[in-house]
Amino acid sequence: MAWPAIDTVTLRRAILFFVGIGVPSATGTLLGHPAGVLIGCMTGLLFSFADDAGPLSVRYKTLFMAAGGVAIGAAAGAYWRGFPWPVWVMFAAATFASGAFLGVGKAPMLGARFGAMALVVASGAPELRLDDAAYGVLALVVVALARFVDHWIFGPLPQMRGGAPRGPNHDWPRFALAYAAAATVSLWIGIAIDPSRAVWVVVTTLVVMMADARASYVRIVERVAGTMLGVVAAFALTSVVHSPRLIALALLLVAPAVPHHLQQRYWLHTALIALLILLAYDLATADPRILHGLFTERLEDVLLGGALALVGTMVAFPRTAPSDNELA
Repeated sequence: MAWPAIDTVTLRRAILFFVGIGVPSATGTLLGHPAGVLIGCMTGLLFSFADDAGPLSVRYKTLFMAAGGVAIGAAAGAYWRGFPWPVWVMFAAATFASGAFLGVGKAPMLGARFGAMALVVASGAPELRLDDAAYGVLALVVVALARFVDHWIFGPLPQMRGGAPRGPNHDWPRFALAYAAAATVSLWIGIAIDPSRAVWVVVTTLVVMMADARASYVRIVERVAGTMLGVVAAFALTSVVHSPRLIALALLLVAPAVPHHLQQRYWLHTALIALLILLAYDLATADPRILHGLFTERLEDVLLGGALALVGTMVAFPRTAPSDNELA
C-alpha cells in the first residue's frame, strides 16, 4: 500500500516555527533565564509569522521589515516609558499605517503592526536588561538562518491556500482610520485596567480586524472560542506538570502546529497560540498565583479587544440602504 504524499509546505512551515520558537525558548530554559524564555518565545513567534510566499529575497524583506518595526517600537517605548503623549502619536500613526498597508503588502503591514505592539510592551513593561533583549536578537538570527536553509533545500515558499480577503481599494482610508481608532481606544482602555495587560487587548483588536467585514466577524468569534480552549488546556497542563523541562517540551511540541490552522481553523490556531504563550509565562514565573491570574486576564482581554474590533469593523464597513435599482 502506497503511503500518502507528504505535504512539504506544511512540513516546511512546521520546522520553521519549531526552530524559530524552540531554539530561543530552549536556550532560556537551559540557561535558567526565565525572562529570556518569554522574550525568546514571543519574538520567535512574531518573526516566524513574518514570512511570505516567494523567493528568499521577498521572505527576508518581510522578516527584516518586521524586525525593524519591533526594534523601533521597542526603542521608542523604552525611551518614553509610562505612555506619555509621543507614544500615543506613534501608536496611532503605526496602526493607521498597518491598516493602510493591508492593501499594499505584507512586509510593510507587519513592520507597522509589530512596531505598534513592541511600542506598547516596552512603554508599559519593567525595564529590560541587555541580556533579556539578546533573546530577541537570537530569535531573529535563528529565524533568518532557518529560512536560508529552508530555501537552499526546497526553493521558493509556495503560497498558503486560502488567505485574507482584500477589500475594495476605495475602502482602505476608511478602514485604516477605523482600524487605528479601534486600536487606540483598546490601548486607552487596556492601560486604564492595567498597563501590563494593555498589549493583549491591543493585539486582539489588531489581528481580528480584517479588510472584510464578514472575515472580521468570523475571526472575532473564533478568537474568543480558541482563547478559551487554549486557556483551559494551559490550566490543565500546568496544574499537573510542574517540571520546567517538561513544560518546555510541551511548548516545543505546540510550536510546529501553530501555522497550519491559520486559514481554515482560526479557532484552533488561536488556541495553540494561547497555549504556547501561557506555557512560556509558566516558565517565566515561579509563582503559580500569577499564572492562574493570567488565565482569567487573557480571556477578559480577548473579549474586550474583540468587542472593540467589532465596533471598529461596523464603522469601517457600515451597512448601506439598498438603491432603487437593487430593489427593482
